[in-house]
Amino acid sequence: MRNLILVAGCCASTLALAGAPADKAIWEYTVKDGDNLWALAAEHLSSPAYVPKLQVRNRIANPYRLVPGSILRVPYPWIKQTPSDATLEEVSGDARAVNGAGKPLNLAVGQKYPKGTHFKTGNDAMIKLRFVDGSSLLINANSDLTLQTQVYYPSTGAIKSQIKLDNGSTGNSVIPNILMPSRYEIRTPSAVTTVRGTEFRVNASEQEDTSAEVLKGVVEVKGKHSKVDVPAGFGTLSSLKDGPSAPEELPPPPDLSSLADLNQFNPPPLEWASNEHAASYRVTLNGKKRLAERQLQAPRYYPSLPGNGDYVLQVRAKSRSGLEGYDSSRSFKLQAYPLPPLLFTQAGGAQLRGQTLPLRVNATPEQPLRLQLARQPDFAQPLLEQTLTEAEFKTNLPEPGTWYWRLARLDAQGRPGPYSTPQKVETKGWLSRLQQPTPVLAGRPYPITRARYTLTLTPMPTQDAKRQPFSLSSEQPQWELKALQALPAGQYRAEVKVEGEHGYLAKEEQEMLTLP
Repeated sequence: MRNLILVAGCCASTLALAGAPADKAIWEYTVKDGDNLWALAAEHLSSPAYVPKLQVRNRIANPYRLVPGSILRVPYPWIKQTPSDATLEEVSGDARAVNGAGKPLNLAVGQKYPKGTHFKTGNDAMIKLRFVDGSSLLINANSDLTLQTQVYYPSTGAIKSQIKLDNGSTGNSVIPNILMPSRYEIRTPSAVTTVRGTEFRVNASEQEDTSAEVLKGVVEVKGKHSKVDVPAGFGTLSSLKDGPSAPEELPPPPDLSSLADLNQFNPPPLEWASNEHAASYRVTLNGKKRLAERQLQAPRYYPSLPGNGDYVLQVRAKSRSGLEGYDSSRSFKLQAYPLPPLLFTQAGGAQLRGQTLPLRVNATPEQPLRLQLARQPDFAQPLLEQTLTEAEFKTNLPEPGTWYWRLARLDAQGRPGPYSTPQKVETKGWLSRLQQPTPVLAGRPYPITRARYTLTLTPMPTQDAKRQPFSLSSEQPQWELKALQALPAGQYRAEVKVEGEHGYLAKEEQEMLTLP
């Protein structure tokens, strides 16, 4: 099977095709004032024995007198070189490595890996390697990759790195080197690619097809019988049979501006505008490390996140031909915990005679709640904020009229989590006729379409181990208390399952709920 080879050179230079019997690559050195061949050999060549050959190759009459600004053509094999390693900079998920003899290696940040090391990543995994010149290699999920030749040219800071990608995908960033171009090659099954830019991606499939996507610079992709030049913003697809296709423009980055900066629901409903150039989307999600890598058919993603914190979503469109475009990136914060409590309240709001507001809450000293009271449902200016530690609570409203209240749980540091849905209450005169409310147990609505909410109450084992869980389902996050009257009083473990359109699914594991 023939190999596809990606060769990354950061400056213009003449590069031999990798895999040729001899390395015929040439370094073009610009002569400086005061240079001579012997000094040049001492600084850059592996042996002074190459001086006579260098003199003949460049037709130099006097090795001690070189013309400043002239070009010396120096074969790469003559240049000083030392074995080089790749340093592990980041790793996450199911990632493994073995040495050339097949012995398992420990993956640890900061550890160095020589040529012959084979890396393998599983679902949602990634490995990031850094080479001695600062260039980097990102090994994405479900990839098989082997470090082959790894050479460092210490006098110039350049590298020669040959990498074999059997399957999967990589992202590559090659650091420019003005003095001497680095040589960076990725071998895959179906073409030869010479990269003079600094950023590109490679994807190799088990069907021996390869895609090359250029983000910066220019790429030459060469098959068995043809070659094409691919500029930045374009890509090409290569097959073992047909060679590289004509360059095709990469899809533009998706618009993620509609995504919220703060999400209080887990999974967060991440949805963005569809892209007419996209047949699908590649999505990566990062927290403190890589959490997920997915290929999605629609512009939406509902990831179940490990907890509160900062996250970064990266999305790029994939064209119908299979080329992936530029990434869009969006940072957001998840602040979903502790979950807001279920509320004992009245459907549509409550009416009171007088100004005393009684509340029945699921609060204890060990599980306190934060109460807010305000005139407006947006709570821009709360008029009362109080910590509740008992199940029964009463407060006097400052004046008659319409009021709103809401509750939040407190975390271990005493900070409130997301608040419940605001509850309306109206004060009436003592002789006023009050509406007959419907007592309900209420949760919070999710910002998803066609939502369905299922409440499941499971009695504690100490209370009734034989009683089966009790479930109620509704299109709104509230359930009439009369439907729960058949349950005996006591403590229950409450769960709210939220199902929505396009496969959205969330589960809220509530703290203990006490039924009277």
